[in-house]
Amino acid sequence: MSEPALPFVSVLVAARNEADTLGDCLTALTRLDYPTDRYEVLVGNDQSTDETAFVALRFVAGHPHVHLIDVRPQPTDVPARLNGKANVLAQLAQQARGELLCITDADVRVPPSWLTGLLAEFGPDTGIVTGTTLVQGTSFWARLQAIDWLLAFGLIQLATYLRLPLTGSGNNMAVRRVAYDAVGGFAGPPFSVVEDYTLFQAIVAKGYRHAHRLRPDVLAETLPTPTLGTYLQQRKRWMQGAFSLPIPLLGGVLFQYLLVPILLAVALFAPKTALCIYGAKWLFQTGVAFWTLHRTGQGHRWPDLFLYEPCQIGLGTLSFLYYLLPIPIRWKGRAYS
Repeated sequence: MSEPALPFVSVLVAARNEADTLGDCLTALTRLDYPTDRYEVLVGNDQSTDETAFVALRFVAGHPHVHLIDVRPQPTDVPARLNGKANVLAQLAQQARGELLCITDADVRVPPSWLTGLLAEFGPDTGIVTGTTLVQGTSFWARLQAIDWLLAFGLIQLATYLRLPLTGSGNNMAVRRVAYDAVGGFAGPPFSVVEDYTLFQAIVAKGYRHAHRLRPDVLAETLPTPTLGTYLQQRKRWMQGAFSLPIPLLGGVLFQYLLVPILLAVALFAPKTALCIYGAKWLFQTGVAFWTLHRTGQGHRWPDLFLYEPCQIGLGTLSFLYYLLPIPIRWKGRAYS
């Protein structure tokens, strides 16, 4: 008997002024170990003012399965239903032919085994699968973010084992088309600046199962945020989604961000208890981090764990304080209140 045909996959890439990184992204996407007649790459040009379209057209000319789509702006006379990136992805999904929609960013490089790795996690009832993304770079700031991201994905994997739906990862994600359509796509849920989280939660709420893959075969690479300011903006956007989590999960997130004031308050009355709380947190976090490094083939990064801990304590508190400031969230030159 012949093997069943591989599912046709549509890879969606939102691009806004990404000329510096889109070439590496598309190079990786054209080198996947998946048959080229079984997947397509749709690049959505979101009103770019640089050479993004030119870079994409170079790949379109040499790869019949790569397509460039100029994205229509949203009407300005009515309240926006979608943020900028969600608008791009929604329009790409309308033209996509795949029974699976795989999503990545224009500044991300995926490994050749990316599609086969993500697809391996799909069962009959699975609606959405997330992969693992690593911040690349050798500077202290980049290495700090790499550990931070890997630890977060390790916690997502543990939560997945417990059937606790935390979040999606919009730069490394696969969605079953029928599940996407069942929730109305990106336009179905209410407006959000964290479209990946909102879509993920909507699909899970519809009764579909979710999965996460913490393996080297889906380990994509992205760039670090270049400055503290852009880092805080990123965290402010992510925390918008975190505040929609169920209370127990939200409590865990807030504990991570507010560790210093919590421990100081406890230490005023019970210093030994505060020390025990911190010790338990450190042991759990370090254990998850070592396990994650092992699972993703990043064991050589273990010395960075000891640099991460003191920095994370300060950055967590600073991120929460920044979140409270009445500053709009900025993303790709657009502001969201």
